[in-house]
Amino acid sequence: MNEIQLIIQCKANDRAAQKALYSMHKDKLFTIAYRICNDFDAASDILQEAFIDAFKGINSLKEPKFFYAWIKKMVIRKAYNYVTKKKDVVNLEESAAANLSSPERGDTDYIEQAIQSLPYKSRTVFVMAEIEGFSHKEIAAELDISVGTSKSQLHYAKTKLKNILSEYLVG
Repeated sequence: MNEIQLIIQCKANDRAAQKALYSMHKDKLFTIAYRICNDFDAASDILQEAFIDAFKGINSLKEPKFFYAWIKKMVIRKAYNYVTKKKDVVNLEESAAANLSSPERGDTDYIEQAIQSLPYKSRTVFVMAEIEGFSHKEIAAELDISVGTSKSQLHYAKTKLKNILSEYLVG
């Protein structure tokens, strides 16, 4: 069954279709949430909340083909709100930067750790722009920031990553 058929069935509150739609997208959406909030449990909660909200509001989705883009924005917004409200953001970021392991050739985990070590605002913009393909205008609208701030945060993230990864890329 394709995604559009599943969504039509979800609009009729079909639990099997909801489970299938969840299974279809959970891994990609979890990865997005985790990259933004840097917390496995929080990313799991964010994913669950986004799907609950999506299934509650699925009848407002006019075009089923836009489901993934719609729920992806929900996940990003929820993850960003989570890190924005988290009291210990600075401590969380400092510990992420301190926990970078020594790089080894072909170690994608090191690159992921480097991304996680970014401050949450620049990390969120980086994930949205470079990994998820959002434009600065879309990022600004989703995060309630200016386009200039989005560009600045992306530049900062790239510069910081370049510095972190320079040893890895050269070695």
